[in-house]
Amino acid sequence: MKRMRKMKKALLILLSLTLMLSLTGCGGLWDLLGDESDRIAAYIQGYLDLTYKGQFNEDYMEELDLTEEDMQERYESGLRAEAQFFEMAIGYIEYPTEESTSRLMDIYAQIYSYSDYTVESCTKLESGNYAVEVSFRPIDTLTKLSPEQFDQVFVEVLGEFGVYDDEDLANMSEEDYIAADGVYAQRIMDLLEQAIPGTGNGEERSVIVQIKDAGDYWEPVQEDIDTIDYYLIDYSSFGY
Repeated sequence: MKRMRKMKKALLILLSLTLMLSLTGCGGLWDLLGDESDRIAAYIQGYLDLTYKGQFNEDYMEELDLTEEDMQERYESGLRAEAQFFEMAIGYIEYPTEESTSRLMDIYAQIYSYSDYTVESCTKLESGNYAVEVSFRPIDTLTKLSPEQFDQVFVEVLGEFGVYDDEDLANMSEEDYIAADGVYAQRIMDLLEQAIPGTGNGEERSVIVQIKDAGDYWEPVQEDIDTIDYYLIDYSSFGY
């Protein structure tokens, strides 16, 4: 279950490879970004800005012949993956709807707006590959909530449906259970939204993203990208 969060980068890896392929060409972005280490550092910066802040460089768009709609689709794919992780592993929402998932995506866009990361350096290694140091401070929104709070909300919602013990729950119709799950989903999203204004960032972490020479293009090591994604939001209160 804990590895589910890496689905987001799996959805975006094609974008990564496409961007890296562009770094092997000449002219355009190649000339614009300076020497090779500068270009690779700029790629990582652009990747992070797109993934977590929905920001994208117009030079990238032009170089890759992508529209704003294309870039927005990639950003929203990441938000959807994070929302689905919340539904399945944090909130245990059993019957999510497109409406509730869309609301969660909007909430995560707000949470990610607190992203605090810096591309510190890009170093060429003896192997010919590159190492890009990225520092970041985890977003602490979810540390203000707990599984116990979510459990209590569910108990309260079941009570509103006349369910007070295991026997009542066993006799609950599927229709009522789905309805209760929908109310519960909205209530815990209310809690999440209420926690956002107090959001801060935790202690700084540092990750080295390796960029490997794949022959015709530069390719980021996916596990390194995943490490940033895994820790950028602090889910430790929920065991992640």
